[in-house]
Formats: sequence, C-alpha cells, structure tokens
Amino acid sequence: MNNNYLENIKNAIKFSHELGLQNLQLTPAAKQYTEKKEMDKLLEIVNGELFDFIEQKFAIYPYWGNMCLDLNAHAFMYLHALGYNVDMVFGNINVNNSPDDEFDVTKESLMYEYNNKITTGIQNVHAWVNIGGDIILDFAIMPRLIKNYSYPRKLGDVICSTAHILEKHYKLIYKPLLVGSDFFTITNTYNPLEKASNLKVIMQSQFR
Repeated sequence: MNNNYLENIKNAIKFSHELGLQNLQLTPAAKQYTEKKEMDKLLEIVNGELFDFIEQKFAIYPYWGNMCLDLNAHAFMYLHALGYNVDMVFGNINVNNSPDDEFDVTKESLMYEYNNKITTGIQNVHAWVNIGGDIILDFAIMPRLIKNYSYPRKLGDVICSTAHILEKHYKLIYKPLLVGSDFFTITNTYNPLEKASNLKVIMQSQFR
C-alpha cells in the first residue's frame, strides 16, 4: 500500500467536499481488492469485457493517449455498474522522474472549471479511475508512454495496478487532486454516474 497516494486520495476527497461536488462514490479502503483472487478477477474484467466495452466505443480513434477523460469515464461507468468501489480521479502524473509533470493543473484551475461550468476547450488535467484504496486504472496512459517515452509495447494496453507497483516498476507517480465524477459531469456533456445506472439495468436484464 502506497500510504502517500492513499493519503492524497483522502485529501482530494476533502477538497471535493469543500468544492461542493455531489454523489461521491469512493470510500478509500486500504487493501481492498488486493488479495490475489480479487486482483486476478479485476484484471480479468479489465482486460476482457471492460476492454471490449471501451474498444467498441473508441476504436475509431487511432490514438488514445489524449483521451483520458472519456476513456476513464467509461471505465468508471462499467466498474460502478458491476458494483465496485470506484470513482473518477482528477490530478496529475509524473513519468520516469521527469522534472515536469505531464499536465499544468492545480486545485485552483480545477475549482475555476467547476465553479464556472467550463464545457469548452481543452481540459489540462489527467483523469483515471481509483478502485478501492490505491488501485489505479488508466486506459489512456500506455499509448502516451509508448509514443512520448518509448515504453515497450509488451507492457500492455491498460494500466491497472496499485500505486506502489506503478511507481516502482513503471516509474509512474499519480497525484490526485480531486475525486468525483460530478466534476466530469459539470465540465463535459454527459453524466457518467447516470450512464452507469442505465448500464447496470442493462447488465441485470442480460443475466435474468
């Protein structure tokens, strides 16, 4: 467990409450889903049915490295519909101990976007999905790493692991600032939580 990351997630949730975000879904739980059977099942879902779900919607786009918001909004929808303890996270990421982080984002810039309901232009922020305590799911970062940092393709298409492993083996440091899909809803054109509820109904009807 990466205590720094978990503490940052808790602080990001506090900031979300201060900002007035609605419908926060994540309850940070140390070691949740990290037992081998749980993690194996999660990875099976991520690399199987969830990847198929994402690919079906975004296969027309040749490059996913600049699509973290939409890709991970859909990943959140799917896992939330399955009942996982998840939420969207917004912040920054540092790659390979670079002197600069990937995005020019601050609490103040996120606050400005949210309070002013900015829905146009480019959002200079990284988004990912937090699962349980410190499991990070990111559908957008690997294409970016391959293109900009020459990471080997054999590492796979999707990042899904604990913050500790990502920092140690991938040289990725995720820096959460804000938690909650409500930020996405206010600054984009659809509501991931609402779509997750609709998706859950569809899933349940398929297994009756």
